[in-house]
Amino acid sequence: MGRINAFAKKKYLLTAMIIIAFVLFYGIGVFGYFYTNVGYAVKRSRDKLYTEPIELGNRILIIAPHPDDEDVGMGGLIYTELLNGKKIKVVVVTNGDGFKRAVKENIKPKKILPEDYIKLGLIRQQETVNAMRHLGLSQDDIIFLGYADGSIKSLWEQNWDYDNPHLSRNGYTKTPYANSYDKNAVYCGKNLVKNLWQIIDDFKPTDIFYPDADDMHSDHWAVGAFVKYTVELHDYKAGMYSYLVHHYQWPEPWALLPAAGLYPPLSLENVGTRWHIYRINQEAEKAKEKAIREYRSQFKIMGAFLDAFVRRNELFGTYEDGCYKYVDAVPDFKYGRELPYKVVYSSIMDNPLLRLEGSDDLKALGMVRTKGNYFFAIETRGNAAKNTDYIFNALFLYKDKDSARLKIFIRNFKATAVMENDEGVFFKQPLEVNVYKNRIWFSISSEHIGDPQKFFLNAVTSTNGRYVDKTAWRMVKPEAEIGN
Repeated sequence: MGRINAFAKKKYLLTAMIIIAFVLFYGIGVFGYFYTNVGYAVKRSRDKLYTEPIELGNRILIIAPHPDDEDVGMGGLIYTELLNGKKIKVVVVTNGDGFKRAVKENIKPKKILPEDYIKLGLIRQQETVNAMRHLGLSQDDIIFLGYADGSIKSLWEQNWDYDNPHLSRNGYTKTPYANSYDKNAVYCGKNLVKNLWQIIDDFKPTDIFYPDADDMHSDHWAVGAFVKYTVELHDYKAGMYSYLVHHYQWPEPWALLPAAGLYPPLSLENVGTRWHIYRINQEAEKAKEKAIREYRSQFKIMGAFLDAFVRRNELFGTYEDGCYKYVDAVPDFKYGRELPYKVVYSSIMDNPLLRLEGSDDLKALGMVRTKGNYFFAIETRGNAAKNTDYIFNALFLYKDKDSARLKIFIRNFKATAVMENDEGVFFKQPLEVNVYKNRIWFSISSEHIGDPQKFFLNAVTSTNGRYVDKTAWRMVKPEAEIGN
């Protein structure tokens, strides 16, 4: 019996020592990570990389996916530019009413009902009004569209038409909020485009700030896609500046560090975005911090994250549209160390879900046109694999403002292609797929696509039905039209 007790004591002691060692090792790692990233943020050595100034006109339109994005993204700019005499409007696309945890924390229902999401939406609206007052904006300067939180990706990809609206967690397929800009706004993509254009056409902004295409949050990149699409649909000319809110290792670190700077994630330094530091003074920083604290419903859940945007600068991106070439011969996508005819660049090694071999890590998209065909290509970090699904998406915009969509789904290096417009599917057939190392390409006859004026392109990878990686949605034009 004594031997058993002694053995048990040794076992427990060994277990305890292992746990203590693990905690110490983990703690040292966390401290090292935090210390490294504090140093990364406080150092000013990177400032010189992003010094290209942004030149703003007198009418600034800010488009935010949720209440609080307008402040964390550019609260300092709002405060500063208002003092400079600029006119600013803020458009909040959703009321942030689909956040289940926020409903539990703030409404505290025994059982969540659809009306509880609406209660949260009203709370978040008022928080925005209160926050913007700290920056100098009145309630009349804020426009609430009332679209469903968490729905904007679906509106962009699926719920485009009026006869196929999105059903929100609040129980509605159109806005239930009496103060929405469009009091009968249907939860569909066409209606969101209509509302955005009405606001742009009425306010006539010189500059538009909108979510960055590489933002990881689906509401954010999708709102950015809608804004870009709306502007291009109507050929509206304005300064276009993107802002980032959600991305891996952004902002670094999650802590209140007013003396630190905001710099782009390293993985987004080579995707074609030009990043611009917008410096703000201490007065603007303080105003931004006070405004952020007004988002009480969110601060109790993600206070450290919101605080991390109170820095000595804000960060904005500009991006030139891609262009594709016309060639006489069938293009050779096997040629060269890099994918030929690149039109979209994507960040790599930026997602913890990615596999080491990189078959699911998207690197670039290519596009080129011959007399009779359009060729599209996907490039990955590692060699393409049969057990990775590749999805290529395109939205075509024609000169008469009609649009059409193309979706290519590739599994086991075999593809199905669907092209559709408002009248339904008009092209569906098996598609030949070519594979060479880390490149996949295919062609579509120009008879099916026609002659679009503008292309919006994107690709997605998944494994076992689980999303892994995506490229940003980017616009591509014929080479001759770039700069016109």
